[in-house]
Amino acid sequence: MLKVIKLLLMFSLLMIMTACVSQKSLPIEKLPSKKNDLHPKDKEPISFILDRMMEKAREGMIIDSSFNVMDSSFQQVKTKWGKPDQIDQVAGGSYATYYEKNVVLGFNADGEIYDLRSSKELKDITSKTVEQYLGPPDEIREYNNERIYVYGLKQNIELKMIIPNATKFVDHISVYNPQRAIAEEYTLDIKGKSNQLSNQAWNSMQNWRKQISLFSKEHGNVYLNGPNKKMVALTFDDGPDNTITPAIIDILDDYNVKGNFFFLGSKVKLNPQVVKNAYNKGNLILSHSYNHLELTKLSKEDIQTEIESTEKAIQSVIGKKTAILRTPYGDTDEKVVTVTQKQGYSIVLWSIDTLDWSQKEAGHIVNNVVENVRNGDIILMHSDSDKIETAKALPLIIESLQKMNYEIVDLETLLNVKAYQ
Repeated sequence: MLKVIKLLLMFSLLMIMTACVSQKSLPIEKLPSKKNDLHPKDKEPISFILDRMMEKAREGMIIDSSFNVMDSSFQQVKTKWGKPDQIDQVAGGSYATYYEKNVVLGFNADGEIYDLRSSKELKDITSKTVEQYLGPPDEIREYNNERIYVYGLKQNIELKMIIPNATKFVDHISVYNPQRAIAEEYTLDIKGKSNQLSNQAWNSMQNWRKQISLFSKEHGNVYLNGPNKKMVALTFDDGPDNTITPAIIDILDDYNVKGNFFFLGSKVKLNPQVVKNAYNKGNLILSHSYNHLELTKLSKEDIQTEIESTEKAIQSVIGKKTAILRTPYGDTDEKVVTVTQKQGYSIVLWSIDTLDWSQKEAGHIVNNVVENVRNGDIILMHSDSDKIETAKALPLIIESLQKMNYEIVDLETLLNVKAYQ
């Protein structure tokens, strides 16, 4: 009997040990899942998508993007994704579109991202569906034949669902940071003086400078200067001719610096090879109207003709349509802005006037730049046939700016606007 009991005990111990070994060697994929993991499809697909959108929005993000509206910058985006397919100016900010990523992002003058937009995974989602799964919005805004469902999140982040009235379906979402939307305003007053102007002419210029500065603050597509960064742009009006403009092109090329040429359409037709040479060497070819008329004194139709004629002249040489205009004499008003906006143009004026058309002496031209230069300055010079002193001053200006550690860039880089359409 004792032997039987011993055998039974040994058999029981062996079964227990076998069971333990068997349990330890069970492959991980055979282990039972948590209850929540057993039924990942318990939720409706649309509910699952909206939950993910809300979860990402709480982090200031959209689905399939590592950038956010709290501390990401446009420079980080460009480093990772490259240049955008297009950049548009909207309500004082810039919006970059990446078609393959299905993402549009807004950034302010300091390059800080404040808006991330996406239309991914929105098929068949209606306003009713949104309310069903996310609850009623905190606010419904009506704008431009759209309803915008706004959900307020932490850190003042907003998740917005944009729903066109015509379709009733969500067109795209926006994760938005209103605190970042407007960077600290950075508008420079216009510098530069000449002892060759009469008191009346000087006072008139000063009045215009004050008025155009106020005007630019109220219009998102009118620029006097760039952001508060150690960068400046050199710009040249009234060309091309066949002597001074080629000399300026060569100087820029010698210093490996890019310039911005605001050419007259009438002169482009006379000097196409000069235009082509400037473009081939990496400079921007931009519009200064066709006949150098005061645009504010023209009808809307005539303003449009001035712009379109120049556009065609330039396109016939470089194969691209311009997207930046400098109005002759800086003469700009609501009518001019309305016409140019419809035709896809930014208006770029200046924050330093070298007055090389008045005080035609290289030393004074240089001093007007060196004594006044600030971050983001747009420097006005000219490249027509009587600007010999401007060509003499240019190497000294470039060398002085470089010694002061200013980066000399084109307007597309300085302003984050497109140069061509």
